[in-house]
Amino acid sequence: MNWYIILLCIIIFEKGICFQNCKPNIAIIGGGIGGAASSHFLAELFENNLNIDLYEAKTIGGRLATIKINNNEFEAGGSIIHSQNKYMQEFVKLLGLEHKSFNDQKTSIWNGNEIVFEESKWELLSLIKLMYRYGIQPFSLNRYITSIINNFEKIYHLQDSGKTFTNISSFLLSINTEFPKLVQKSIKNELLDLGYSEKIINEIVKTTLVVNYGQDINVHSFVGFVSLAGANFNLWSVKGGNKKVPEHLIYRNKHLNVVPSHVIKIINIPQNDTQNLYEVHYCNQDSTIIMKAMYDIVILAIPLTHDQEFPIIFEGFPENDFYSFEKYHETIATFVKADLKPHYFGLQEELDILSCDPNKTIINSIGRLNSVDGIIKNSKVWKIFSNKPLKSKIINEMFSNVQETKQIFWKAYPEYSTRIHEAKFKLHDALYHVNAIEWIASAMEMSAIGARNVALLAYQDFFTKYCFEKIIKTSSSEKTSHTEL
Repeated sequence: MNWYIILLCIIIFEKGICFQNCKPNIAIIGGGIGGAASSHFLAELFENNLNIDLYEAKTIGGRLATIKINNNEFEAGGSIIHSQNKYMQEFVKLLGLEHKSFNDQKTSIWNGNEIVFEESKWELLSLIKLMYRYGIQPFSLNRYITSIINNFEKIYHLQDSGKTFTNISSFLLSINTEFPKLVQKSIKNELLDLGYSEKIINEIVKTTLVVNYGQDINVHSFVGFVSLAGANFNLWSVKGGNKKVPEHLIYRNKHLNVVPSHVIKIINIPQNDTQNLYEVHYCNQDSTIIMKAMYDIVILAIPLTHDQEFPIIFEGFPENDFYSFEKYHETIATFVKADLKPHYFGLQEELDILSCDPNKTIINSIGRLNSVDGIIKNSKVWKIFSNKPLKSKIINEMFSNVQETKQIFWKAYPEYSTRIHEAKFKLHDALYHVNAIEWIASAMEMSAIGARNVALLAYQDFFTKYCFEKIIKTSSSEKTSHTEL
């Protein structure tokens, strides 16, 4: 028995030494929340015994960005975080950042012809109006959404236990055996089968999808439920801008080097039967010189669709095309400093306007903005989301006293459908894809969950393939040496 204990201690000791000697060189491509969260989780898992090069072609933060208007910054990209988003909450606490609650601006739902629902300044009256139009279904739907969110939170326990997933089907299946079915059925059909009325589906449910994803009720059910969760009142953002989370996660990491470049090519270079390296070709900003670097692990924290600005060529892989034939939805964010014309929409006062029919309304939403640093009294800055660029004629019809206008074009999130799309987290031996999770739903927390899954995969694969093999070889070498002596 004592020999078994001694042998176990030797193996543990050798693994510890091996772990210190196994220092991976890692490339992370993409400096948004997915890439930033990946760098954080990798540093935790490898106990800072790693080197990371993070490639970002544009600005750290990615789709988390701000825009400056009249010396104030406003959220231009991902803007809302749910109170139950565990990783985003942990990041904010870890980084010493602060929450910023949303203002209590009242909203209305517009179909292009009339306002179908309008909130009151009195909450009780708003509830009465809600029940008058939709009955008790909004409350039962809210309970149903809450149950799905609570069920989905099992992912945190699974990841704490070290559970990993190579594709989105296994990911959903491990949480709930019914979840994979939700990405194969439209939110409209799912809710109709559950007994919800077409009125609540075509107005409330459709409005959340138009506002959050610029899309219709033909999207798959899971993203529909995530969108409805985004209509919850328990929402917040990060004071100073949500981009501070990826910025701080990246720049506080002493083992990470930011490379301001776009990646052109990744070549798989086998070393032996079980190990390989990846050669990354990249080009610095404002340069045409192509540079190269070798890595043990490559993590893609970017969308892999053909409509992206900086496509990557893959060479030497069994499958050289990791790109999906799907595409990302383009959303245009228009920022206007002006006075809203309520009567244009059939309103008596300035309210946030949410569309339930963007084909008629042209816009997806119009919302009054507060700066990222706090509440500005009587803000005159409005953010308009639309699926097509807005002409100045339309803007002037909706607003008066227009002082400033700016537009940002976003490849914001996937075009969702019920087509089976088996997005993979693991593309090759040590090549991983964080953004596979976006085909389930796109949100900051989803990116963080995808990042942790990829970090766990990379860590476990690297240790198994490299460190464990090194232990075996070392033990074998010692045995041979002892015999020869």
